[in-house]
Amino acid sequence: MSVDDEIYQGIGEVLVAISPADAESVLVEAELSPEGDHCKLLFDYVGPSGTKQWFLPSSAKVDSDLMDLFVQLRSFFESNGLYAEGKPWKGCIVELCLRSMKIKIDFKYE
Repeated sequence: MSVDDEIYQGIGEVLVAISPADAESVLVEAELSPEGDHCKLLFDYVGPSGTKQWFLPSSAKVDSDLMDLFVQLRSFFESNGLYAEGKPWKGCIVELCLRSMKIKIDFKYE
């Protein structure tokens, strides 16, 4: 398994562990500091009705674990020249479909 696959898998595992019981998908919006020393996270999920709802994980360790994974992912992007226009991304929106277990990440550069 490649390094980036391990990071994506780690993000997915965290999201599966914190997902509310009736969630069909889990979304996390992250803003990472340029230094990678702090991260703002917003958690939502989509339930059976299709309505997006906010939730808060039961442990602060989730924030720390996700921040570490996002810092690793951004470092992987930097090491491999994967930034759009050569500039590091500042945030991302992660969506994990709990039915298919597919993860989608949209990176924010501004």
